[in-house]
Amino acid sequence: MKNRKLYAAAVITISFLVIISVAFSAVNRRADSFMGSSLITEEALYGEVVDSIQTQGFAVREESIISPNYAGVLNYRVPNGARVSKGGVIADIFQSESDAAAQNMADRIEREIQSLSALSRPIDAYVSASAALGEQIYDDLGGIILDVQHGDFSGVARTKEDLLLSLSRKQVFSGQESHEDYAQRVSELKAEKESLTRDQAANSIKAPSTGYFITFADGLEKAVPAGEVKDLTPEKLESLLAADGGTLPGQCIGKICEDFKWYMACLFDDSSMAKFEGVENVTLDIPYASTATIPARVVAKNRDAGSGKTAVIFECTYMDADLATVRSENVQVNVRTYSGVLVNEKALRFLDIEYEETDDKGNTTTRVKENVKGVYVVYGGRLEFVQVFSEKDVNGYAVCKLELSEDEQKNLVTDHTIRLYDQVVVGGVDLYDGKIVR
Repeated sequence: MKNRKLYAAAVITISFLVIISVAFSAVNRRADSFMGSSLITEEALYGEVVDSIQTQGFAVREESIISPNYAGVLNYRVPNGARVSKGGVIADIFQSESDAAAQNMADRIEREIQSLSALSRPIDAYVSASAALGEQIYDDLGGIILDVQHGDFSGVARTKEDLLLSLSRKQVFSGQESHEDYAQRVSELKAEKESLTRDQAANSIKAPSTGYFITFADGLEKAVPAGEVKDLTPEKLESLLAADGGTLPGQCIGKICEDFKWYMACLFDDSSMAKFEGVENVTLDIPYASTATIPARVVAKNRDAGSGKTAVIFECTYMDADLATVRSENVQVNVRTYSGVLVNEKALRFLDIEYEETDDKGNTTTRVKENVKGVYVVYGGRLEFVQVFSEKDVNGYAVCKLELSEDEQKNLVTDHTIRLYDQVVVGGVDLYDGKIVR
């Protein structure tokens, strides 16, 4: 009986302790909530944001269409996108398909001979470059992927040869193959080239100017003369952006894009134009055509009062083989880049702050500054409201200054402004300066 009483007393005691523990935990959680443990904070970090505008652009270049009169089989000597000099041969004319095919085979063999000749020499001839082999292989693989994305399958063939050469170098350097193996291969290729039977080209076509050779044309090469692009109206630009192409000469074999000044014409509404106030230099990204970021300068802003649209003309001096093929493309115009402490816009508050002002005689007056822009930060287990000075709000973040100007220092009514790595409150209720948090 006594044991049963002790057992019952133990059960009751344990149950009572469990109830107290649960109740204490609930009270503690509620207290934590009141004390601010439910706050959501983000660390204030330094970064850069770009204020950009997405639009469509029309490229205007100095372009020369190549449309010779010829009879026979055309065989390009240079690939699409190659840079050529004025007077350089870009294509040959053969009497028959077999002669053209034989010449292509001879050219391919010659390229392979040139590539393998370096491997046919002892390894000491290029051992100094061995550290760069891995990087070169990855670059060649990346080049193939870009060529496929752009639909440049002739480029894939060229980059494939570079990749195979890099892989072969790796094989020799690692000892899996020897330079004697490649010397034998070079001898075989030379013999194969000599065995090819073909007639010489009946004629050649030369580049009319220096620039990038493109094996196709769209008929819009002369739609806007480069000398008149600064006068392009929004109405005319809209029609160009909607155009599929123009009329080409009967025997057009391509064009030359001169590799100096060219223009990108873009259309903007009034809300977007506000971002260009005081801006002369920008950068352009054309994501579906090129990986390059293109420096550009605003040279004209032609507004149509009726439609409220403006044709902005950007002058560019950077050119490469990818850009030489661009006509009407999606363009990202990067207007400005801002750097500073990035603060989530959800954290911003506007409060009336009391502060003390001391005059030259040492007299102190309490004043109130209304609508002070700032954030709450967690410091020393308490909430502290700090004033922020942001130059721009971009993509949901305010770009706040760390170093304040003299005028901003005079307008600072809190002890300090935001600092790197501050824990900024972006979510919570019942926030006030000095609130204890855990």
